[in-house]
Amino acid sequence: MEQTDNSRQTEQYRELWARVQEINACWYQGRPAELSAYFHPNVVFNSPDLKHQITGKENCIQTYIDFMQNSNISHYVESNPIVQLFEKTAVVTYDFEMEYEQKGKTFREAGTDILVFEKEEDSWKVIWRALSNLKDI
Repeated sequence: MEQTDNSRQTEQYRELWARVQEINACWYQGRPAELSAYFHPNVVFNSPDLKHQITGKENCIQTYIDFMQNSNISHYVESNPIVQLFEKTAVVTYDFEMEYEQKGKTFREAGTDILVFEKEEDSWKVIWRALSNLKDI
């Protein structure tokens, strides 16, 4: 029996949201080396103001390593996921809240993470990422 479009979309929605949660678990649980499987070799990370970019898988993974080497996360939660599918491209957005400590100071931030995925063979890879609405809470 062939899947209907709705059930195929629901399956892809779940797959993409699970992929985002796996990516986040890798960095905040201290397993940044595992991130390599999730990113396209030429992935681009954008600053929240979209004026600066970091390109390439290794450079983007290094941003997680640098953050985690200097931070102790005490709270991280994701909410309100939205997955939009376009053939072999998908856009996933979600809100997050995070509390972390750096150099003895505690920071609380909230924002929206925006990830663009491209389907490579049978796997979704992040090709573009940006944070939006980043604010101290």
